[in-house]
Amino acid sequence: MTRTAAPRRVRTAMLASAGVLAASAAVYGLAQHADASDAPPSSTVAGAASASASPAAPPAGQAPSEQPATASAPSPSTTAGKGAAKSPDKDKDKDKGSKQPTGDGLVVEALEADRVEPAQLPDSAQQKWKEMGPARTQPMTRDFQLNECASVPGATNWRQQGFISSHKTPATQNSLSFKDEAAAKTAYQKVLDGMNSCAQSSQALQKQYGVAPDAAVQQTATTDNGRAWSRRWTGVAGASAPGPQTNHVYVVQRGAVLTLLTFDEWDSAAPSSYDTHSDASVLAMLAR
Repeated sequence: MTRTAAPRRVRTAMLASAGVLAASAAVYGLAQHADASDAPPSSTVAGAASASASPAAPPAGQAPSEQPATASAPSPSTTAGKGAAKSPDKDKDKDKGSKQPTGDGLVVEALEADRVEPAQLPDSAQQKWKEMGPARTQPMTRDFQLNECASVPGATNWRQQGFISSHKTPATQNSLSFKDEAAAKTAYQKVLDGMNSCAQSSQALQKQYGVAPDAAVQQTATTDNGRAWSRRWTGVAGASAPGPQTNHVYVVQRGAVLTLLTFDEWDSAAPSSYDTHSDASVLAMLAR
């Protein structure tokens, strides 16, 4: 499985909540308003998505790190223009992703080179993934919160692309750049540490909010620079949607770039259809 460059379709931006947000919470909120069709969303719908990028009523006492922070977003035309100018030679683009960026332009190019097409996402035949809107790229000034279990320190820039399935469930690719490879490796280890104790963290959160502590986390694939996990649990509204679900998490570190890919299967939307035996090939695709 390889990644190929494709022309960008400039549509109304829906990833407009541009603070240092919990990735799942942002896409969860947007998924309530997104349409999986090819038609561009109306400005009314896009505005509603921006206003409710987190669940409407998180439980009292919800930790601030599990909620998106509000901040101004970069202009969609900035990232769209960078994407349009990118060379179609993916081998060259991948080389950029493995080197230390040395300027705003190179940072954007490094993160753009990390992009994944909808057809390359896990379970694409069943889920029929579509981009939720244009990707957004911005500088980072705080730790990035992946989910209830893991945060990512030290990133300098962040690119996020949201996807929506035919079941109206979300997937997100977050690409983070760092000042050097050592910083990226440190952040990668922090994600591993957080996910390795994710069952305990998730169960503690469930107990806090009166949900039966049924969270179970399994590592489903591993490479020299990547890991994949599956979490089955009854979610607590906040960074995740509420209710029974399976969350799939992938992390790959290449040079000074960390790639984080997640997608959710919600029991309320459709029965789980993904076979985690394919996770090794997902990691291989992300590492190229």
